[in-house]
Amino acid sequence: MLNFFPTPYPDEIFYSVLCRYHLRSVNNSSKQSNLDLWNRVPGKGLLFPEGITHLTEKIPSQANLSAEQFIRENTIFPLLKPFISKNRGETVLNMMKNGTSGRSISAAAGFMGNRFTIPKYLRCCEQCVHDDTSIYGEAYWHRLHQLPGVYVCPKHGTQIIETNISISTLKQKYYPTIPVLMQESKIFSADITAKLAWFSADAEWILNHGEKLGCYEETCRIYDDILKTKGFRHLTGRNRYDRLSSAIVEFYSKEFLNLFSAYNSGTCQWCGWLLRETDKAFNLVYHLLLIRFLAGSAENFFAAEHEKPLEPLSFGEPPYPCRNLLCEYHLQDVIEKIEITRGLKEYRADFVCPYCGMIYKRITSIAKEKQYTGQVNVIDYGWKWKEKVKELFVANNTPYAISKLLHCGHSTAVKFGAEYGFLRLEDFKKRKSNSINGKRKKMSAKTQKKYYRQQWLNLISANPSAKRSELYLKANNCYCWLTQNDKEWYEQNAPKSRKGSGMVDWEERDYEYINLLKIAVEKIRAEEIKPKLITIPSVARKAGIGKYLSKDMALGRLPKTQAFLNENLDSREQWHKRKILWAVKVLREQGRLKLKWLRVMVSIPPKEFDPLRGFVYEAMHSLDDN
Repeated sequence: MLNFFPTPYPDEIFYSVLCRYHLRSVNNSSKQSNLDLWNRVPGKGLLFPEGITHLTEKIPSQANLSAEQFIRENTIFPLLKPFISKNRGETVLNMMKNGTSGRSISAAAGFMGNRFTIPKYLRCCEQCVHDDTSIYGEAYWHRLHQLPGVYVCPKHGTQIIETNISISTLKQKYYPTIPVLMQESKIFSADITAKLAWFSADAEWILNHGEKLGCYEETCRIYDDILKTKGFRHLTGRNRYDRLSSAIVEFYSKEFLNLFSAYNSGTCQWCGWLLRETDKAFNLVYHLLLIRFLAGSAENFFAAEHEKPLEPLSFGEPPYPCRNLLCEYHLQDVIEKIEITRGLKEYRADFVCPYCGMIYKRITSIAKEKQYTGQVNVIDYGWKWKEKVKELFVANNTPYAISKLLHCGHSTAVKFGAEYGFLRLEDFKKRKSNSINGKRKKMSAKTQKKYYRQQWLNLISANPSAKRSELYLKANNCYCWLTQNDKEWYEQNAPKSRKGSGMVDWEERDYEYINLLKIAVEKIRAEEIKPKLITIPSVARKAGIGKYLSKDMALGRLPKTQAFLNENLDSREQWHKRKILWAVKVLREQGRLKLKWLRVMVSIPPKEFDPLRGFVYEAMHSLDDN
């Protein structure tokens, strides 16, 4: 048992209390004090002392000092708690109380491998030294001054100064008095000093209140709400890192962020892993920088009421309209409830009409007044629509005529016709390419021109009243080749416009473009070569549409075409998934379906491939099962 033990001062770090014990014990050496306190020659760490319960058992009971009190008021654990998971926090707390059994407590706390670790030297504020000496008769080491990233004392606004005492010597020696010899410190501008004071104030507030705050799981929830309300995170959960990085640089400045190695050529790459990792090595400095940027202060971040983000896929108040043309309740609000599900990276809302059975989905929010027009993504056409398809086939209507009557794609009409036994899919397969023994024959430009011109003239002769879009549906290869390679001849021999000279019927063109683009998208997706990214230029070229498609859509002339492309163009993730499925199929046929060969074939950068590993393994496994 110890005969006495000093009472800790406000914000005194645990090591400083031990130093004052050593001073008053009149021990001849630090070794003797370590034996008194810990029953061993080396002492304990600065920021992460361990086995504190063993020491408190030696302290006289009238001192009313417990391990929990020391950890709460004299260590940095309250500052760590909001940024480490509950399980990790319990592990660190147990190690500080009962010892580490040989394991590094810094590693358990997440400080190992961290760019900002424990400072190399003990630090102090000259004004605090003067005040402490005046009030308590002696100076002591403050825990706030020893934190990484703290350069300015928040109480006095003065710069923290490094002493000549190395942190590496603290387990063998005690330094109860502040030395006069101090190292020179950096000189900061007034703007940088003010921002460093923000940082110190936030660290101090969390030190004093961290014990009452939640763990990192709760901090993540606050991050999620604020990032969404400020426009830095999609409702689907995907972060807008470019926008976030630019805003952080503008808020702090490049010079300030460089003090913490947080600039990275303007990208602030630390934002990505800081918001993704939940139970790995963290960076305390970066968390404090992000909190100040998002909320104005740590107190506002943790204690204030934050605006709640919008619910995913807001469509206004129910009921919602049926979009089935054949339903007697078409465009009437009869859908009372929608089902919202979350996929890998996006939300999806399913709308089911109780009167016709049609199911359509939306993956983006849309105001109630805009839900009565535009394209919808049909999942199931419903029983009423399917019955009408049967009636039309019984009446000997062609798939093309049915697609016109029901406002669906030609391939959709063919699909249902085959499903109900009215058609054979073999009759609608793509025309075989000119090939000999599997190798495509090469045709000269002159031969191609003659061939396609004759084919076009035969087509017009057989269909004298057909419009251009109808001729395209019958011979799209011929149409595309002529419009791209023989435009002048094509214009002279194509059906004339039914509108006046110089006048464009944009509604008719909108409908025409949708039919052309649907077929083009289906052709691209059906190709057995390595999938290409489906973009506006690529699908427009495939459809034989002019180069002004994007301009016409930007001017609002083609709303249906715009809606169709919005739902059918590839995101990079969708493109990557198509490439993965293609590679799995090819490699399986070749008998060498392995991950390493798949990565070579798809040529996806590692940072974009790694998040898709789950999809890759599922694709490989499903094909193996088949």
